[in-house]
Amino acid sequence: MIQPAGDSLNRMRIRALLKLMVLGAVIVFAGVLGSYALSVLGGGESERRIVELDGIGPGELKRLDWEGRRILVLHRDSDLQQALGKDDELVDPRARRGQQPDGLELPLRSLRPQWLVVIGESTDLGCELDLVHPDEADGWSGGFVDRCRGGRYDAAGRVYDGQDARRNLSIPEYRFSGDDRLILGGS
Repeated sequence: MIQPAGDSLNRMRIRALLKLMVLGAVIVFAGVLGSYALSVLGGGESERRIVELDGIGPGELKRLDWEGRRILVLHRDSDLQQALGKDDELVDPRARRGQQPDGLELPLRSLRPQWLVVIGESTDLGCELDLVHPDEADGWSGGFVDRCRGGRYDAAGRVYDGQDARRNLSIPEYRFSGDDRLILGGS
Protein backbone atom coordinates (compact mmCIF):
# COMPACT_ATOMS: atom_id res chain seq x y z
CA MET A 1 0.00 0.00 0.00
CA ILE A 2 1.36 3.39 -0.92
CA GLN A 3 1.27 6.08 1.75
CA PRO A 4 0.44 9.65 0.91
CA ALA A 5 3.45 12.01 0.68
CA GLY A 6 2.10 14.09 3.61
CA ASP A 7 2.36 11.13 6.03
CA SER A 8 6.02 10.58 5.19
CA LEU A 9 6.75 14.29 5.62
CA ASN A 10 5.01 14.36 9.03
CA ARG A 11 7.06 11.36 10.23
CA MET A 12 10.27 13.07 9.18
CA ARG A 13 9.26 16.21 11.05
CA ILE A 14 8.39 14.23 14.17
CA ARG A 15 11.75 12.39 14.04
CA ALA A 16 13.62 15.68 13.63
CA LEU A 17 11.69 17.21 16.53
CA LEU A 18 12.41 14.19 18.76
CA LYS A 19 16.12 14.35 17.90
CA LEU A 20 16.21 18.05 18.81
CA MET A 21 14.40 17.37 22.10
CA VAL A 22 16.85 14.60 23.04
CA LEU A 23 19.81 16.80 22.11
CA GLY A 24 18.40 19.66 24.22
CA ALA A 25 17.88 17.34 27.19
CA VAL A 26 21.48 16.07 26.90
CA ILE A 27 22.83 19.63 26.83
CA VAL A 28 20.77 20.66 29.88
CA PHE A 29 21.79 17.51 31.77
CA ALA A 30 25.48 18.08 30.97
CA GLY A 31 25.24 21.68 32.20
CA VAL A 32 23.58 20.66 35.47
CA LEU A 33 26.05 17.83 36.01
CA GLY A 34 29.02 20.11 35.31
CA SER A 35 27.73 22.76 37.71
CA TYR A 36 27.18 20.15 40.42
CA ALA A 37 30.66 18.70 39.91
CA LEU A 38 32.24 22.15 40.27
CA SER A 39 30.37 22.84 43.50
CA VAL A 40 31.27 19.44 45.00
CA LEU A 41 34.92 19.59 43.97
CA GLY A 42 35.26 23.20 45.07
CA GLY A 43 36.04 24.50 41.62
CA GLY A 44 33.95 27.62 42.04
CA GLU A 45 34.53 30.40 44.49
CA SER A 46 32.14 30.29 47.41
CA GLU A 47 29.53 32.95 47.94
CA ARG A 48 30.34 35.53 50.59
CA ARG A 49 28.18 35.85 53.67
CA ILE A 50 28.61 38.58 56.26
CA VAL A 51 27.88 37.72 59.89
CA GLU A 52 27.49 40.49 62.47
CA LEU A 53 29.23 39.38 65.67
CA ASP A 54 28.11 42.12 68.06
CA GLY A 55 24.87 40.24 68.86
CA ILE A 56 26.64 37.05 69.98
CA GLY A 57 27.57 37.22 73.66
CA PRO A 58 30.40 35.26 75.33
CA GLY A 59 29.42 31.61 75.68
CA GLU A 60 26.72 31.94 73.00
CA LEU A 61 26.34 30.11 69.71
CA LYS A 62 24.87 31.43 66.47
CA ARG A 63 23.51 28.97 63.88
CA LEU A 64 23.15 29.92 60.23
CA ASP A 65 22.89 28.35 56.79
CA TRP A 66 25.50 29.06 54.14
CA GLU A 67 25.82 27.33 50.79
CA GLY A 68 23.53 24.52 51.92
CA ARG A 69 25.54 23.79 55.09
CA ARG A 70 24.89 24.51 58.75
CA ILE A 71 27.49 26.88 60.16
CA LEU A 72 28.11 27.44 63.86
CA VAL A 73 29.74 30.62 65.13
CA LEU A 74 30.76 30.23 68.77
CA HIS A 75 31.83 33.16 70.95
CA ARG A 76 34.07 31.28 73.38
CA ASP A 77 34.12 32.67 76.88
CA SER A 78 37.11 32.15 79.21
CA ASP A 79 35.76 28.81 80.51
CA LEU A 80 35.47 27.39 76.99
CA GLN A 81 38.96 28.64 76.10
CA GLN A 82 40.53 27.20 79.27
CA ALA A 83 38.93 23.80 78.63
CA LEU A 84 40.88 23.56 75.35
CA GLY A 85 44.18 22.88 77.12
CA LYS A 86 43.06 19.35 77.96
CA ASP A 87 43.83 17.43 74.79
CA ASP A 88 44.93 14.00 76.06
CA GLU A 89 41.48 12.53 75.31
CA LEU A 90 41.31 13.77 71.70
CA VAL A 91 41.77 11.72 68.51
CA ASP A 92 43.62 14.47 66.61
CA PRO A 93 44.61 17.22 69.08
CA ARG A 94 47.01 18.91 66.63
CA ALA A 95 44.33 19.01 63.91
CA ARG A 96 46.46 17.25 61.31
CA ARG A 97 43.44 15.58 59.70
CA GLY A 98 40.21 17.17 58.59
CA GLN A 99 39.29 20.20 56.56
CA GLN A 100 40.48 23.58 57.74
CA PRO A 101 42.02 26.66 56.16
CA ASP A 102 45.71 27.46 56.56
CA GLY A 103 46.83 29.92 59.22
CA LEU A 104 44.60 28.84 62.10
CA GLU A 105 46.02 29.13 65.58
CA LEU A 106 46.31 25.78 67.39
CA PRO A 107 44.92 24.37 69.62
CA LEU A 108 42.11 26.92 69.19
CA ARG A 109 41.63 26.15 65.45
CA SER A 110 40.58 29.74 64.85
CA LEU A 111 41.85 33.11 63.67
CA ARG A 112 40.92 34.73 66.99
CA PRO A 113 40.87 32.94 70.37
CA GLN A 114 37.32 33.94 71.28
CA TRP A 115 35.70 32.93 67.97
CA LEU A 116 35.21 29.46 66.49
CA VAL A 117 33.59 28.95 63.09
CA VAL A 118 32.76 25.34 62.09
CA ILE A 119 30.49 23.40 59.82
CA GLY A 120 27.85 22.35 62.34
CA GLU A 121 27.49 18.70 61.38
CA SER A 122 29.06 15.65 62.98
CA THR A 123 31.77 14.15 60.82
CA ASP A 124 30.35 10.62 60.82
CA LEU A 125 26.61 11.02 60.12
CA GLY A 126 26.19 14.75 59.46
CA CYS A 127 24.03 15.19 62.57
CA GLU A 128 23.25 18.60 64.04
CA LEU A 129 25.33 19.71 67.03
CA ASP A 130 24.45 21.28 70.36
CA LEU A 131 26.75 23.33 72.59
CA VAL A 132 27.47 22.04 76.10
CA HIS A 133 29.16 24.60 78.35
CA PRO A 134 31.92 23.23 80.68
CA ASP A 135 29.81 23.88 83.80
CA GLU A 136 26.99 21.76 82.28
CA ALA A 137 29.26 18.92 81.10
CA ASP A 138 29.20 15.90 83.37
CA GLY A 139 32.57 14.17 83.35
CA TRP A 140 34.07 15.98 80.35
CA SER A 141 35.31 19.45 79.39
CA GLY A 142 32.31 20.55 77.33
CA GLY A 143 32.06 21.55 73.68
CA PHE A 144 29.69 20.06 71.11
CA VAL A 145 27.48 16.96 71.19
CA ASP A 146 25.83 15.49 68.11
CA ARG A 147 22.08 14.85 68.33
CA CYS A 148 22.18 11.38 66.75
CA ARG A 149 24.61 9.31 68.80
CA GLY A 150 25.94 11.75 71.37
CA GLY A 151 29.38 12.07 69.75
CA ARG A 152 31.52 14.71 71.49
CA TYR A 153 33.81 17.44 70.17
CA ASP A 154 35.67 20.03 72.25
CA ALA A 155 35.15 23.80 71.91
CA ALA A 156 37.68 23.84 69.05
CA GLY A 157 35.72 21.19 67.14
CA ARG A 158 38.25 18.40 67.84
CA VAL A 159 36.71 14.95 68.24
CA TYR A 160 37.14 13.06 71.50
CA ASP A 161 38.61 9.57 71.47
CA GLY A 162 36.14 6.70 71.78
CA GLN A 163 33.53 8.31 69.50
CA ASP A 164 32.14 6.93 66.24
CA ALA A 165 33.44 10.02 64.44
CA ARG A 166 37.18 9.98 63.72
CA ARG A 167 37.68 13.45 62.22
CA ASN A 168 37.55 16.93 63.69
CA LEU A 169 34.76 19.29 62.64
CA SER A 170 35.44 21.02 59.33
CA ILE A 171 36.18 24.73 59.28
CA PRO A 172 35.05 26.83 56.30
CA GLU A 173 37.07 29.64 54.73
CA TYR A 174 36.42 32.85 56.66
CA ARG A 175 38.03 36.11 57.70
CA PHE A 176 37.31 39.04 59.97
CA SER A 177 36.47 42.58 58.94
CA GLY A 178 37.06 44.77 61.96
CA ASP A 179 36.11 43.63 65.45
CA ASP A 180 32.44 42.92 64.88
CA ARG A 181 32.10 41.37 61.43
CA LEU A 182 32.90 37.91 60.08
CA ILE A 183 32.94 37.12 56.35
CA LEU A 184 32.36 33.53 55.23
CA GLY A 185 33.80 32.47 51.85
CA GLY A 186 35.02 34.68 49.04
CA SER A 187 38.22 36.66 49.28
